[in-house]
Amino acid sequence: MDLRLIRRLIWDKFHDRTTYVLAIFVGTLINLYGQLLVPWFRGYGDPFFMFYLEFYKQPSITIFSVFLGYAFPFCVGIYSSVATRYKNRRVESIADFPDRKPDPVFRAAQDGQLVEVGAATRAFFDKHQIDCAQKILGQETWEEIVTGKRAESGTTVYFAQEDVNFLITHAPTENNEINIYLSRLPG
Repeated sequence: MDLRLIRRLIWDKFHDRTTYVLAIFVGTLINLYGQLLVPWFRGYGDPFFMFYLEFYKQPSITIFSVFLGYAFPFCVGIYSSVATRYKNRRVESIADFPDRKPDPVFRAAQDGQLVEVGAATRAFFDKHQIDCAQKILGQETWEEIVTGKRAESGTTVYFAQEDVNFLITHAPTENNEINIYLSRLPG
């Protein structure tokens, strides 16, 4: 169990405005139901007057019960959010991989048209006016990838505009698109 990650997730949730909005909304519903509607349903008379009497006789218990109405959804909201994010941390980190990787990562259709592009890749492609896979990999390399004649990894391509060699790794997707991962080679 990664306690530093859990602390960071809790800290993030404390800084999320929706945590408090949800706690206030649900806490208000809980308090309205418990403090006003239940006494009214049971026929105890005016629920506002009954709440006033309870507050007058036992203010600390009344304040504590109102507080619990807000604390419960607050704690449950934080717990459920942190537990869900902790369980899905691998999926979450994989999902933002294309946006964080500095080298180009993209998905292309069989004809080379870009389907998905990460944020860093989008900036790189915009800088070099790349709008299809062939413009970075070359027509021949792309055809070999599409036809399966090129190995899934270990191939390099030279990109003259940056004077850099990229190691190409590719993987087909279930819908006949191709994920392309380029890694800048030193030197």
